[in-house]
Amino acid sequence: MAGVYEIRFFGTFSMQAPDGRDVTPRGSKARAVLALLAAAQDMRRGRRWLEGKLWSDRSQTQASGSLRQTLSQIRAALPDDETIFEASRLNVWLEPGRIRTDLDPAGGLPRADREMLEGLTVRDPEFTKWKADLIRRHAPPAEVSMAQIIRPRGSVGLVVRSAPAGEGPAAERITGQILADQVAKSLEERFSVVRFAWGDKMPADLLPDIEVRCDVAEDGGRAVAFLRVENGSDGRVMFSDYRSMAGPVTEMISAETVTGLAHSAAARILHRLPAMVPLDRPEAAAAGYGSLGMRKLAQFDKVSLQEANQFFRRAHEADGNGVYLAWQAYVRMAQLLETGHGSGPADREETDALITQALESAPDNALAISLVALTRIGLQHDPEAPADLAMQAMKFNQYNLFAQQTLALAHSTLGNPAEAYRLSIAARASEPDDDLSHLWDLFHTLICISAGKLDEARLAAARASRAAPGFITPKRQLVVLCAHAGDIKGAQRYMRQIQALEPDFTLDRFLNDPAYPVPTLRRAGLISQLRKDELIG
Repeated sequence: MAGVYEIRFFGTFSMQAPDGRDVTPRGSKARAVLALLAAAQDMRRGRRWLEGKLWSDRSQTQASGSLRQTLSQIRAALPDDETIFEASRLNVWLEPGRIRTDLDPAGGLPRADREMLEGLTVRDPEFTKWKADLIRRHAPPAEVSMAQIIRPRGSVGLVVRSAPAGEGPAAERITGQILADQVAKSLEERFSVVRFAWGDKMPADLLPDIEVRCDVAEDGGRAVAFLRVENGSDGRVMFSDYRSMAGPVTEMISAETVTGLAHSAAARILHRLPAMVPLDRPEAAAAGYGSLGMRKLAQFDKVSLQEANQFFRRAHEADGNGVYLAWQAYVRMAQLLETGHGSGPADREETDALITQALESAPDNALAISLVALTRIGLQHDPEAPADLAMQAMKFNQYNLFAQQTLALAHSTLGNPAEAYRLSIAARASEPDDDLSHLWDLFHTLICISAGKLDEARLAAARASRAAPGFITPKRQLVVLCAHAGDIKGAQRYMRQIQALEPDFTLDRFLNDPAYPVPTLRRAGLISQLRKDELIG
């Protein structure tokens, strides 16, 4: 078995071969490339991403040439091992299974009691920013007061407290507290939050920004849950809603009830938050940009998707929460499928970099992980990877609607249509109230197509198309679904709508180009059943 290399970040950056030899390249840029690779979760980075960190002031041609020279320096330092370090036209990587670093506390490589990356200086602001962020992420916790932890300079997170439920039987109080806590957790996945339960110790001078209360009662064989979310400073109501069901109160802790309340509350509060919290706080400013990004994303037209990408980028610049990177990646995928924008290798590489960074900076955020999985499904990556991510997201938060729907889509792409349909129906039963009803309808459309439920798919796709007239993907499904149902005029109508939104659309490309983005229809064999002469006539 090939030996393991050791890379040390604490103290002077170094790389040691399995036999103990120091194989650290001499050049600072070469060492910086190794550091950038070894710090990544999969030890892989795109060439454009590396160029942007080390030669951000150069043209792409100059940066590419400089990177090639630097890679040659690294290869020269590793003359006896051709597999530990490799590069392709798009990516550069280390072999993760043969690398051990002192960034992983569980890796067994002791850390020197010194600063990280001592002496490794690259005169590029992008690398300096990356280095500072790496040091911040791996810095040991300082002994500070609770108030400093919660709000150092007012910029760590919005304080959310789950208030106690009203008086009543234990089952009602506990159920109410569980529902309130889940709402707080959903807020935590949307923007930067520090959560407290009512009994937790809080600094005396620290008021919650958001207070969540859920009262539950049972009467006459029915249970009802009333959720109210208030501004912690003045009591203004940010969200209120209720759910009722037949049966004992404890059955309210079901996927449908919890998912529906938590998702709807988080979606609506995101939009109301900027008007209730000072925007000089980074997390509040980021939430404001996130709100604008969500509103633009919901329109799904070319200009709105571009604006959504910009808003999510500004949200991440303001706060640094990885969920905004995940939203950016999802938008880039949507741009590719909806408009063809971003279809070049460099654009794919940028999306892959956003995916990697999102998973690195939000490794336990169910929403971020789900968005990454949805992005990979849309880009038709290996179907196993999105399924694994969806399962991971469900472990972090089984009540997250994105996680539930992502798992359903993952089962569909893996060839498990019955399970995909069951999960999608369960997710829809939560009755979410947000800006993305057409997106949920599209997901259900794709799953119904895979499950052979074409009439149900046509109804869902039609709802999605009506809700967002600029949304092309449901119209593509409707061309085929209408034709399959014998509604040729309907199919032709949707083709005309696509042509108005997609100037280079042709029926020949739709039917015969395997790269045209209708993979679900092709897998179901529905494209091959269409007759071009019928659709033209």
